[in-house]
Amino acid sequence: MDLKNKLMLVTGASSGIGATTAKLAAQKGARIILVARSKDKLEQVADEIRSGGGQAYTFAVDLTDPQAVFAMEKAISADIGTPDVLFNNAGSSRWLYTDETSPDEAAQMIAAPYLAAFYVTRAFRPAMLKRNSGLIINMTSIAAFMSWPGATAYTAARFSIRGFNEGLRADLYRTKVHSMLTAFAAVKSEYWKNNPGSQARIPGAQKMIPTLTPEQAAQAIINGIHWNLPVVFAPWMMWVVLTLNYLFPPITRWLVFNTGHKRNLANT
Repeated sequence: MDLKNKLMLVTGASSGIGATTAKLAAQKGARIILVARSKDKLEQVADEIRSGGGQAYTFAVDLTDPQAVFAMEKAISADIGTPDVLFNNAGSSRWLYTDETSPDEAAQMIAAPYLAAFYVTRAFRPAMLKRNSGLIINMTSIAAFMSWPGATAYTAARFSIRGFNEGLRADLYRTKVHSMLTAFAAVKSEYWKNNPGSQARIPGAQKMIPTLTPEQAAQAIINGIHWNLPVVFAPWMMWVVLTLNYLFPPITRWLVFNTGHKRNLANT
């Protein structure tokens, strides 16, 4: 897809991969709808896009509230139009063991990313199907394909996005609305600062996969849009690791588990 003059909605757009992808898409000529909870941060991203000659609109919305999402859809559809690209990127959660995770936090981890992606897609999907064109991008992580110690609910939430994308792909079969799954390993972002302790739980085996910058992750997504790819993994070493995991799951599981976080069970 050529992004010039296309309308792209990005959730989780106030920082990190969402903000960087939005800015890069704007440079390609897309009109951008920025969605997140923080109005101030969204306006900062929008100002950067506008200062570069791009068009940007902001909507401060709690995407875990279905009524707020459907109200947003009505406003966008009436005033701006139906997006050509939906980028379901919202969602952040800590890496915790099961007993470290409160029931409320476990529910929040499913609410965003999964329910947020479901609500946004459900809201805009009918108009995209009526037009018979569009792309729905669902952001997950390597955790949707292989797990490690100390990130149980996070892994489940990321698996849920992978499952949602697979189901959506089946729903959209024989239409010209497509879905794309994006997954990265470690990315330099504010996530680690906002979720203290998570970075310490990255398995030692992760060192085989270079850490991406938000710019590299965003470029991979833009390339995926351009080439109409069904999946986008980056960096290339992630393909190698996931292929090994597919062919020899006991070996990769042993490697990740044994180089992962070591918990002092005496203190649990």
